[in-house]
Amino acid sequence: MALSLSDTALIIASALQQGDVHAMRKINDRCIQETTLKFSQHAYLFALISYVLSKVLSKPRYLQQKNFKRMLSSASQLLEQCESSAKKANYERLLALQQRILSTIEKMDEADQRFAKNIIAKGRLKIASILYAKGISLGSAAEMTGADLRELQLYAGQTMMFDRLREERSIEERMKELRKIFSQ
Repeated sequence: MALSLSDTALIIASALQQGDVHAMRKINDRCIQETTLKFSQHAYLFALISYVLSKVLSKPRYLQQKNFKRMLSSASQLLEQCESSAKKANYERLLALQQRILSTIEKMDEADQRFAKNIIAKGRLKIASILYAKGISLGSAAEMTGADLRELQLYAGQTMMFDRLREERSIEERMKELRKIFSQ
């Protein structure tokens, strides 16, 4: 069952406040699944936010930054505002808040930049490759996420993501799933 956008924001905020990387990755999986079934920019951005926050929480280099707690507190407050905006169906404000969260995270990454590709770009690429592995075309996955198509092709080929995520389902199971999607 799909989570509402407001519930998603609350779960991400809770995982962030508790520093729970495992919970953050679980909500990321749910957001990616929602994005795969029915593309929603807000669900995708929550997938991206939860992915990059799980990386931030799991990497000691971020934890050692002097502004780490302040930036995470800011992200947490913005997530709570996301919850409120989603409940009020104010999707323009929700989008602006999600962008501010990503901007906050990007500033953390810029403070200790070690790689040519920033954490947000890496998250876009990772999510795009998962979408591709779940059956979305390469072009659509790149367009949906803003990932570079050429980089996505290289990444998907190198990681063999498609082989790891491929599900063996019968035709009957696939038809049942399609009927469920179209009956909504």
